[in-house]
Amino acid sequence: MVYYMQFSNQGECVKKYINIWMMVFALFITGCGGSQPEVVSYPSWYMNPPQNNGSFLYGVGEGYTLDSAKAAALSSVSQSLSLTVSSELKKHETSTRNNGSESTYTSVVSNLKAQAKEMEFSDYSITQNQQIGSKFILLIEVSRVRLFNDQKVKLDRFLKELKEEKKRIEKEPVLKQALLYKKRALKKASLKSMALLTKTINSGFNTKIYIQEGESLENEAIDALNKVRVSISSSKDAGIFKDIITQGFNEVGIKTSSSNGNTKVYLKNTFQTDEIYGFKIAKASFSISTKQNSKLIASNSFSLTGKSKYAYDKAKYAARRALQQKIKKEGIFSVLGFK
Repeated sequence: MVYYMQFSNQGECVKKYINIWMMVFALFITGCGGSQPEVVSYPSWYMNPPQNNGSFLYGVGEGYTLDSAKAAALSSVSQSLSLTVSSELKKHETSTRNNGSESTYTSVVSNLKAQAKEMEFSDYSITQNQQIGSKFILLIEVSRVRLFNDQKVKLDRFLKELKEEKKRIEKEPVLKQALLYKKRALKKASLKSMALLTKTINSGFNTKIYIQEGESLENEAIDALNKVRVSISSSKDAGIFKDIITQGFNEVGIKTSSSNGNTKVYLKNTFQTDEIYGFKIAKASFSISTKQNSKLIASNSFSLTGKSKYAYDKAKYAARRALQQKIKKEGIFSVLGFK
């Protein structure tokens, strides 16, 4: 009888717990069903901002602060300009590829995106702004006139720097000129993208002189290479490296000759040999000096190590391959000692 009463009491307790949990569950379901997500309604000026026109550019943005919303809106203006130029370039992509200049096209687009992203807006106004929940949204209006003037100043400054750079390069020895003109030619994409971006702001802007100047950068680099004639001589132990240095020059378009060069390159080397753990080791103490009109214009020295299981001559050829890899990795100008 006692056991029956205990069991009965336990059963009543279980029922009570079940009833309580069912009530909690019902309240939970009711609560979930009753809470509806807040519908956020954006104004028409944000969803359908004004179209760019001859006087102004427009952009919208949002953020948790007014400053972040403003930055987003200005970024949208930059992206709009970048897309406009990119689409114009895209029209000529097929012909560009046929002319073998796909890499130039890619460089221009890459520079264009970077320049648009870094564009500074000095004359703009916030025409609409509103707070929705925890976010701010706004519409900005950018003056094309001021933006064009600022961009034109940057473009002309860059062109002036290129011309001044050319004057400095022309004072250098012919081999160093080849290096500097080669680096300068890489700025063609920046000049072209900057000019096209400026034209996007003001469609009446004439980019001809800037595009022509960009083309001349490549032509000047080619002319500089053609002016160089390198003669290479070496000490006895350095002779094994001579053809590797010659190959390095030829790969960048510089011709070599036996004795009539306007630039003299001299290779010097001493080998030290050893045997470690059954390997034949050849360590080269290699130096290279470059002169024009008997004047030293560059020099460099470094060690090269080769090893072989069979013979010291093979170890020396392994050191030769090490020089080949060094030129491939760093470039012939760096190996010569030009910074």
